[in-house]
Amino acid sequence: MIIVDTREQKPLWSVKDYDIIRRKLDEGDYTTECLFNLAHAERKSAIDFYGSLVQGHERFVREINRAIEKDLDFAIFVECSEKKFINKRFEGGIRLKMPAVTLAKIVKTFQEHYPIAVFWCKNREDMKIKMAMWFLEQETKHKLIKVGV
Repeated sequence: MIIVDTREQKPLWSVKDYDIIRRKLDEGDYTTECLFNLAHAERKSAIDFYGSLVQGHERFVREINRAIEKDLDFAIFVECSEKKFINKRFEGGIRLKMPAVTLAKIVKTFQEHYPIAVFWCKNREDMKIKMAMWFLEQETKHKLIKVGV
């Protein structure tokens, strides 16, 4: 069963197609019933990710730090390729003034500084597949931990 944060405005999965629970999540937008408080995923459009890295950095970092403090496995899924993101070739990106080289450094520093995975996704369908695969990997990892392997 997939848990979707109540504040998530554009859920990846539909309640008519999947077993979904809407529940407030303090970190991330998605998890599964068995991964609740173990592994959470954050969905970002390219412009949202840019805003989180550049304009809303403090709020975003607080969320990530809460996840780290709780020892959550945390991943960010961005609906854009890394190359298109860096070159600001996404909806709303053309008006952004930051040079690509600076944005590339920010992304690199962010990924080096925080122990979280960032998945670059071609579109929403690719994001659904990558997130589902990540959840399966996390479920396997946490089952191995529980049995002491």
